[in-house]
Amino acid sequence: MATIRLQGLSVFGHHGARPYEKEAGQRLEVDLELEPVSDASETSDRLVDTIDYDRLYELVREVVEGQSFHLLEKLARVTADLIIERFPIRRATVHISKQNLGWTTGGRAVITVSRERAA
Repeated sequence: MATIRLQGLSVFGHHGARPYEKEAGQRLEVDLELEPVSDASETSDRLVDTIDYDRLYELVREVVEGQSFHLLEKLARVTADLIIERFPIRRATVHISKQNLGWTTGGRAVITVSRERAA
């Protein structure tokens, strides 16, 4: 079974536990790792038998840019849940990272959440 990965989706959102994070907003990077429920696209070569990457990107933008959460954990969970709900995906793993944490040494925070379709 193929695994679909979308990496480096750069989106801007107003998320954070501190007021200045929500007010100013920040650029987040989102990576998706998805396991489809079917392997039909591997033989059919038809878009209808797989997941439309553009629609996935639109969903990520809808959640990250259209909602606001205190924690990246919640943002990742909502994103994963919506992917499972709207697409024929068996398992969705969402990685969200942010830079510019205000640490003098640099670095970034990365949150990973996985959800599976109920049987």
